[in-house]
Amino acid sequence: MSSQIALEEYDLALKKGQKEYRELVMAGKDPYPAVLDDILPQYGIESVQQVGLLEIPAQRIVGNKSAGRISAFTATFMPLLDRNSEFAAKWVNLCEAHLGETGIRDPIECFEFLGEFYVQEGNKRVSVLRHFGSPKIPGNVTRILPTPSDSPRIRAYYEFLEFFRQSRLYTVQFRRPGDYAKLLSHLGKRKDEPWTKMEQNTFNSYFHYFRDAFEKQDLKGNDILPEEALLLWLELYP
Repeated sequence: MSSQIALEEYDLALKKGQKEYRELVMAGKDPYPAVLDDILPQYGIESVQQVGLLEIPAQRIVGNKSAGRISAFTATFMPLLDRNSEFAAKWVNLCEAHLGETGIRDPIECFEFLGEFYVQEGNKRVSVLRHFGSPKIPGNVTRILPTPSDSPRIRAYYEFLEFFRQSRLYTVQFRRPGDYAKLLSHLGKRKDEPWTKMEQNTFNSYFHYFRDAFEKQDLKGNDILPEEALLLWLELYP
């Protein structure tokens, strides 16, 4: 593949980034990736675990570990720097690899906190792969556990850890205690029952269909996640 094609892809990604930046600013939202180092002091750290290599849902990659170079990306890791920059040249090289015979082989290095992922190394890889719509991105994951508390979000996260041990899925991240148990009940799965690879793939596929349909609805002002809507759906349509 020629460098010219890769450069044209950068121009397309840059346009997407500029559009996203304008829309987020107009909505009063932060246009850049979140910074984990700024979030952690709000919660405290219980412990740190090495999870290993995972196929990370691309939409769950929401930020960087530190604040360095976050202004080069939008919140969804679309590029913001000029096509003549050194950053753009490195992005184009990765794009050539992705579309060529070798592909992007190296996993990113990242931290997981409360079910979201923050990149330590490999943010340009994330940018290229998300530009091309890759649903999953391989990453070596370090998990940071928050200090246990009575907060519904923290309690739900510790329930997620039990759910993850059997399902190996990051696809859904509930905010309310008890929702993982409801999901397992709807699916006819026991809490201690391991998921087969086929069950993992089937759930992911159908949830992606549901999420895409849900996100096309005009639900501005409604604070509900796709996975929360799924529970309501399954009550009506088991």
